[in-house]
Amino acid sequence: MMNVMERLKLTKELRQLVEIIPDQKGMEKLHSTKRLRELIELLGGKVAEAVNELYQSIIDGKAEASVELLMKVRAEAEKNLQDPLLINAVNVLIAQVNEMVGTAE
Repeated sequence: MMNVMERLKLTKELRQLVEIIPDQKGMEKLHSTKRLRELIELLGGKVAEAVNELYQSIIDGKAEASVELLMKVRAEAEKNLQDPLLINAVNVLIAQVNEMVGTAE
C-alpha cells in the first residue's frame, strides 16, 4: 500500500505528463504515454483492462477536433465518467479548439 506522500508524488508526475504530452512528438510522446498509463495503474486506475480507443486516438493526435468527434466523446463520457483517459482526451481537444480559434483570427 502506498503512503500519502508517494501518491502525491505520482499524482504530480501524472499532472506534468498530461500537460506536456500534447506538445510532444514521436518516441518522446510514446514513452510519456506509456508512463502515464503506468502512473494511472499505480494510482488505482484500471487502464490495462481496456484503453478507450476514442480517447487514446485523441491523446495520440490521430483525431482532429470536430463537432462529430465532440459528440462521440460526449457519448463515451456518459457511459463512463471514471475513465482515466477522459480528462486527457478533453484537454487535448480543448487545446486543438484553442489553436483553431487562434489561427482563425
